[in-house]
Amino acid sequence: MKRKLVPALIALLTVAALVAGARLLRAEEKPPPDVTLRGTVVDMHCYVTHGIHNAEHTGCANACIARGVPAGFLADDGTLYVLFGEAPQSVKETVKDMADVPARLTGTPVTRAGVKGIQIKSIEKAKS
Repeated sequence: MKRKLVPALIALLTVAALVAGARLLRAEEKPPPDVTLRGTVVDMHCYVTHGIHNAEHTGCANACIARGVPAGFLADDGTLYVLFGEAPQSVKETVKDMADVPARLTGTPVTRAGVKGIQIKSIEKAKS
């Protein structure tokens, strides 16, 4: 009986050590530093499906975002980010009337499964 119990205990301790080590690694992960980007707010539907983002589209984009269409941020380097607040709520009030106009955004970039997002710390219309 003892011969069967020893290997089982060794296996159990090994698994416990691996789980504890994985938890420590996750606990040590630090969030990425905040970044400041220049670009424009876009409504994700029109931009992703049709590539539309221009001055003629501003009214439509603002209306779509106000209705709850997800908002994105198209950085000047061409990178598209999905916009998130720090709390799990819509950003529509944060980016109200900012679609398709130059803006400056500061936030925490996040990437998951190839999707880039940014948690907004601050956003303002860019000064000319």
